[in-house]
Amino acid sequence: METAVVPLHVLDTDVDILVSGGPKAEEFAQTVAERWHLAVAELAGRVGGARVDDAREGGARESAGAPVTVEVELLEEMPRESLSDGVLRGTDERMLLQRLTQQVTRAVIAERTGDLLMLHAGALSHRDTGAAAIFIAPGGTGKSTACRVLGPERAYLSDETVGIRRDGTIAPYLKPISTRRADWSGIKDEVAPSALDLVAPPVPAWAAGVLVLRREPDRQEPPEITTLETLEALTEIAPETSGFMATERPLTWLAQVLESTGGVRRVTYGAAEDLRPLVDEICGRQR
Repeated sequence: METAVVPLHVLDTDVDILVSGGPKAEEFAQTVAERWHLAVAELAGRVGGARVDDAREGGARESAGAPVTVEVELLEEMPRESLSDGVLRGTDERMLLQRLTQQVTRAVIAERTGDLLMLHAGALSHRDTGAAAIFIAPGGTGKSTACRVLGPERAYLSDETVGIRRDGTIAPYLKPISTRRADWSGIKDEVAPSALDLVAPPVPAWAAGVLVLRREPDRQEPPEITTLETLEALTEIAPETSGFMATERPLTWLAQVLESTGGVRRVTYGAAEDLRPLVDEICGRQR
């Protein structure tokens, strides 16, 4: 069975997407490459100062060892018995694209645990200075929408997982934007960033400010902004982290990041546009 390979570089990690399943495999692999276009390894190596191995030709890797692999198999029909070999299988390409995003996210989080401080957050940065606004929120509460609405004039870093290195710079996770359709049925569309006028960071991004988002969709009043003390901020943010307890002195690291950005603000808001002044302010900071 022939296998098509899509090499990605995300969160400082090389990931090979291996697609099989007969004549449709190459077509699906092309779809994956289009949706993940900012993360395709030969392009990601030029993004935000990241180092990558020049499309797997033996250069030095930023992530040690062989690439992480995620396998996908397209089927004409689902088998009667599910297989537990870790391969993503299915007949619905839209569902497979969503599951692929979830699997890549889990795989790179596992790979980078202990190396990066990973927050369940979206982030946008200034295209010239790299100053990044990080907005933390539970799933389905506004991160992707904020990226869609506020991202076109900035650089896109992630709508799902923000990885902060020890020096305060951010490892981009340039995944597709996960978007709910009007006919929401539990499956999100994985939209290529270019379709939303989002671009990769041309310079290394760094954590300039942190917002904790609390969206109230029916809210008509202006945003309510509360500055959090460090201990309160740690309490709110810790549940929205990944690999936290397997990281050396995670609370100290997180506290240092929060304090270096001038503290955390909790924002209760109605629409993503309400966040624009705060994001403008943060992305306008100098390091």
